[in-house]
Amino acid sequence: MRQVVGKRTIDLGAAAFADLRAPYERLILDIGTGDGKHVLSLARRHPEALVVGLDAGPDAMRRTAARAAAKPARGGTPNALFVWAAVERLPPELTEVTEVHVLMPWGSLLRAMVTPDEPVLSAVAAACAPDAEFLVTLNLHAWRPPVVEVGETPEPTPESARADDGLAPAYARAGWRLESADYLDDTGIAGLGTSWTKRLGSSRDELGVLALRGRIDPHRAPAGPSD
Repeated sequence: MRQVVGKRTIDLGAAAFADLRAPYERLILDIGTGDGKHVLSLARRHPEALVVGLDAGPDAMRRTAARAAAKPARGGTPNALFVWAAVERLPPELTEVTEVHVLMPWGSLLRAMVTPDEPVLSAVAAACAPDAEFLVTLNLHAWRPPVVEVGETPEPTPESARADDGLAPAYARAGWRLESADYLDDTGIAGLGTSWTKRLGSSRDELGVLALRGRIDPHRAPAGPSD
């Protein structure tokens, strides 16, 4: 596992990760963490959990990772960990994850969540403990001019996400049980603690973020992508 610690990237072996994880009751995984601010916010609010931010690009999270690695007296957050890895190749050390967050995904990760890419979802499910919670928030501006990040995939709504031909059945085949789909209001967006908060808050678009919530059953998920 490649751990990002400021400007450095170090190899965190399975034994070292197990020792790091041992004191914590829960393991929260934030996929596509970006600059990692959500991870830092979560870790500070939930000292009983180890919060892992995972991203395919290490550079954006380096500053936040450096802050987390500082001594606690200087604002360090020992239960925040930043990992350089793609969701398609999750580190094998990540097991029994109790909660999964995918907030404001973009690019290939966004497409994996909304196409959806069932092998990728299955691989995440395989890393989870039974009945793990998930939260996926979709920035709906990705469907709107001038961006249009997702090609011809239609913009999801609460109704279409839950429909028989929507995201719910595809998620279910991968072990993700969709329980609710709702637009977030300003308070909900602010609570995410991400860098998108200020940008979306200033847009005053009350239908700008769709939140998908539910639980993951790894035993229902088929095998995910392999090397």
